[in-house]
Amino acid sequence: MEIELDHIFYTLIPFKGYGVRAWSKRDIVSEVEQAFKGWFSPYEQALVRTGTELRAIVKSPRGYVHLARIFLGEKLDELKRSGVVSHIASIPEDLALNKKLSLELVDKTMMNYTALNGIGIGEVSPMKLEMFEEGKDRDLEYLKITVDEEKARKILTGIGKPYGRVVIIHKRDVWGRVKLAYALTKLLMIYGLTEYMIVLDRPLDNVLIEFEKVILILDKMIPLKQVGEWTVVKIATEEVKGKEFDVDKTIEIIYGDKKS
Repeated sequence: MEIELDHIFYTLIPFKGYGVRAWSKRDIVSEVEQAFKGWFSPYEQALVRTGTELRAIVKSPRGYVHLARIFLGEKLDELKRSGVVSHIASIPEDLALNKKLSLELVDKTMMNYTALNGIGIGEVSPMKLEMFEEGKDRDLEYLKITVDEEKARKILTGIGKPYGRVVIIHKRDVWGRVKLAYALTKLLMIYGLTEYMIVLDRPLDNVLIEFEKVILILDKMIPLKQVGEWTVVKIATEEVKGKEFDVDKTIEIIYGDKKS
């Protein structure tokens, strides 16, 4: 089944500076702006470098999941300058959860869209993707093989607090952390949270103030503004087996075998 998703581009506009440069439907611009509380990219511009892509997911209380792919675009204005591009897709909650639409698939569709169509100006075509009926939710299946039940409980308990903030340390490649972000998006939807943000690097301090519920997925701990109570969860990439130690053998090596 082919479906269409609305999306916008926030980046440099020739002769105007930064703004909403392109959209597939005018109505979605207002929804995205409200959902992101005006911060179309929640990161410092310095974090977005050539060859680096960031992601941010916002769950809107108005029935959407917004997925932002943030990267550096080239030749965007009248002077052919590079700039930060925030490409944001809007996914209806019913599609994401009840119809089991994979957010990983949406992400790959966004990458394909910009590769084929570039970054337009004004009204652009919606994103089209082929959605297959699946018995299991691919995002949630990834959650089950990555996060054990105890850690999942800790994440939900932490985010459920007033101004709940959770830092997840997950030493995987960037794509592994992106997939975990999409899995957690579904987990929090099932949990019943109506509004939250999930980011993969340190967000702007103002973003932490604006959003009551925030999850950061990082490869290492960083200094964070103390807004609310932070819960830290470390997720191992693989099971580490403990080494077995032989006390008797060690004593024998040092002191000799007293039995002989």
